[in-house]
Parts: sequence; structure tokens; C-alpha cells
Amino acid sequence: MNLPMWNLRHSNKPFNPSIVYEGHPTLFTIKLYHGGEFTNFRDRKYIDGKVNYVDMVDIDEFSIHDLDAIMRGLRYAVPPYIYYHFLVPNGDFQFGFRPLGNDADLLNLA
Repeated sequence: MNLPMWNLRHSNKPFNPSIVYEGHPTLFTIKLYHGGEFTNFRDRKYIDGKVNYVDMVDIDEFSIHDLDAIMRGLRYAVPPYIYYHFLVPNGDFQFGFRPLGNDADLLNLA
């Protein structure tokens, strides 16, 4: 079966990953927070942002260039340097963020 490249989905659209990803162990979904800001360090929160999902991401093929393309798809101008981070599973907003600056960092998602 030939699967499409990643797909940008708004948070209100249904998606069942257990059905779609069955038999495809390298595929996953990114929950992407954007357009907001973090509060101060103590009891840090993310406020005034939006949430989108990126489905059909293949960890074996995904690159920082894809992340830039996703941001352009959300109508952001991607400057020469943009800083991405991800929250480690079960991590908190105080100390659980890790950088996504290059393709090697993306391996930490797997």
C-alpha cells in the first residue's frame, strides 16, 4: 500500500490512528502547538496558541525541512533560524522540553 506523506489536520477533524497506522510501525502523529507563548518559568503554561495535528509522519523519512514545510502550511514565514522543541513523553513544561534543531534531534522522537 502506497501511503501519502504527512498530512496537516485541524484539531476538530476525526482520525483513528490505530486503524490507519495498523501494519505501519514507523508512522505517528505530531500534536503541534503554535502561535502562543509560554508563561514564566514557575508553573509554566502555554497560552493563547492553536493546536493542529500532523498525521502520517514516517520517522524514517521525516526531516527538519518537513517541519519547516508544515509551518509554511500553517501560514508562518519560516526565517533562516527557527527553534522547535518537543515535550518528552510524561515530561512537564518545566524541564521536559528537548530541542529539534536538526535531523539527528528528530531521532529522539522515535
